[in-house]
Amino acid sequence: MAAEQIQETAAWLQAQKPEKLVNLLAARATARQWSLAFYRLPGQKGFRFVAAPALTSLSHEADLNELPAGFLIGSYEGKQYFLEQVVGYEQPTASLTDGSNSAFFDSLNEEKPTWQPYTLPDDNPSTTRDEYINYVQHSIDTINQTELIKTVPSRIKRVTLPADFEPGTTFIRLCEAYPNAFVSLLSSPQTGTWLGATPESLIEVDEAGIFTTMALAGTQPYDGSAALHTLPWTQKEIEEQAMVGRYIINRFKEIRLREFVETGPRTVQAGNMAHLCTTFTVDTRATHFPDLGVVMLRLLHPTSAVCGMPKEPARQLLKEMEKHQRKLYSGYLGPHNMPDGSHIFVNLRCMEVLNGEALLYAGAGVTAYSVPDEEWQETELKCNTLLNIINS
Repeated sequence: MAAEQIQETAAWLQAQKPEKLVNLLAARATARQWSLAFYRLPGQKGFRFVAAPALTSLSHEADLNELPAGFLIGSYEGKQYFLEQVVGYEQPTASLTDGSNSAFFDSLNEEKPTWQPYTLPDDNPSTTRDEYINYVQHSIDTINQTELIKTVPSRIKRVTLPADFEPGTTFIRLCEAYPNAFVSLLSSPQTGTWLGATPESLIEVDEAGIFTTMALAGTQPYDGSAALHTLPWTQKEIEEQAMVGRYIINRFKEIRLREFVETGPRTVQAGNMAHLCTTFTVDTRATHFPDLGVVMLRLLHPTSAVCGMPKEPARQLLKEMEKHQRKLYSGYLGPHNMPDGSHIFVNLRCMEVLNGEALLYAGAGVTAYSVPDEEWQETELKCNTLLNIINS
């Protein structure tokens, strides 16, 4: 595409409404049978688009530092994928990338702004209230009898989508509703289509080499009527959040890293909820640890915030209890090796789009102090992050 044509295309794209723009780009990608991802980083204006002819499956031994710019995806069960930024678009700057000279952006104004997202079959029914309460009670009983100190049982909620539901439009509405979340829309033949607005960063390494991760746990409803710093927290929630923080510190100890800054815990808002959050930062250049992001990604996933402690007995108990595969729920995803660094998030507050339906995923941290009915209510609150947008 000639420079003049690029400028004309960029100007035309910039003039389109965000919802139409997302649907146009997705329609072009799926018409070519390409895989695609849209994302919006917390606190940023505008979204970014990444697409490629195929989603690449990565081995566990793959050197993530050697990957080109793109979008990294990991499932809870351990599968790992990479979507190279063969073509890209950044809104609102209207910056275009087409390193393959694929003519991807040519004549976009002639494209119909409707698209059929990739879907995979899944006949799992909703987890019932009784089933989930049994998960929680069984976890409490096991905690009281063994070395286990925390589990995070999950559930699914199967819902019928509105007749006018569009993933692209919903993505933009999520961006508007949750400015401090990482909002994403992923669609590929291997994964199907996933939408989410997650509050939890797994690992971030910015362009200056500053590594950041967070311990996020403890949940209560939040309607904005009180100042965040005045919200009370119970012993159960404080202890749960402390466990996640200790888990991260222990991973630092494993790699003999002592030069980190711990900030918090503080109360943060995530949509209609409040959480306790502690952040940990490391200057990877000062500590001569350029691979820290990838090393910690492998050490942390799945975190105690989505699995439990100790990790292996918690993971085994969840595998025995849960009737569904988590797939990308409580996995991770985000831009990787981009000019502004890598920003990988835990995939929470998310849903998988099916044919006319969706599966919403949610979980709650269970300790010896848990009350089963309260944990069920917490998962309902988390499902409402997306339901409120879908049904509004």
